[in-house]
Amino acid sequence: MNSVAIIGAGITGLTAGFYLQRRGIPVTIYESSSRVGGVIQSLRRDGYLAEFGPNTILETSPKIGQLIQDAGLQSRRLDPDPKAEARYVVRYHRPIAMPSSPLGFFTTKLFTAGAKLAVLREPFVPARRDGAEESIAEFVLRRLGKEFLDHAIDALVAGVYAGDPYRLSVQQAFPKLAQLEARYGSLIKGQILGGRERKKRGEVAKDRAPKFSFNEGLQVLPETLRERLGASVRLNSSVKRISQTSNGWAVDVTEADRENRQEHSAVIYAGTAHRLAELGLDAKAWLSLTRFSSVRYPPVASVVLACSFRRWKGSKSWARSFPHRSSRTARRLGT
Repeated sequence: MNSVAIIGAGITGLTAGFYLQRRGIPVTIYESSSRVGGVIQSLRRDGYLAEFGPNTILETSPKIGQLIQDAGLQSRRLDPDPKAEARYVVRYHRPIAMPSSPLGFFTTKLFTAGAKLAVLREPFVPARRDGAEESIAEFVLRRLGKEFLDHAIDALVAGVYAGDPYRLSVQQAFPKLAQLEARYGSLIKGQILGGRERKKRGEVAKDRAPKFSFNEGLQVLPETLRERLGASVRLNSSVKRISQTSNGWAVDVTEADRENRQEHSAVIYAGTAHRLAELGLDAKAWLSLTRFSSVRYPPVASVVLACSFRRWKGSKSWARSFPHRSSRTARRLGT
């Protein structure tokens, strides 16, 4: 049996390869860059640990915990300080904590009385049943109103996708929201009734799911999976074309400026959408990938400011900042 080709060594491709290999199925993972992990990248500098991309994992499913256990990373897991649970949105020129409970929502100063009444009316708003695709903004305006869109959803969408809620599809970006309306006719009803079903499946809602990282940042996970996969991961290997054959698929790869062809039983694509549009495809059934080129990846620049306080003899506390471009969080290590 030829190996299964996996294109892309981000967390999706590595996880797929890890579990296929555990089942005795040989894999070959092609990664065009010189590192694994995709957008997951941790940076240590000057005694600080910063993340270039995501900074925590949400444990919404038991499958996540199972992956950490199977990879042997339980001892390296770091859970956040409960005091760091608050999330803030700027309104009235100051940061205001996002409410984390129903009582907190109705007492918060983040939303006006009108916005709170709109949430109370939400279970009585008729569900849309025509199956038409809808933007996140259209969906929220219809069910919750403009204030909720401007001061809650817009910040959420910007943080997750760096995108415009008027241009992102709710069915694609937040499919569970669309599913709640389709199944229960209401987001609030869906949260209440759907909670019982999630409990049966062992799943947890995102707003209640535990968050965690690792002692050396999130990059610990993809690097560990790479170690487990060994020589199956091939870095600096750019796939240019895949062709269907009588026995499976042929993959044309460029490595060290040399092109070669490898035979595989199957192919899993775990790369970015716009790169998929650039991939040559020869298959028995005609299939065009050009539409994937229109999937937009907005540029994001995050900044981390870390502050060190030291007390000099006979003087007041002194502080200085360490800016790190394109990262989201920093954590002081040691003393």
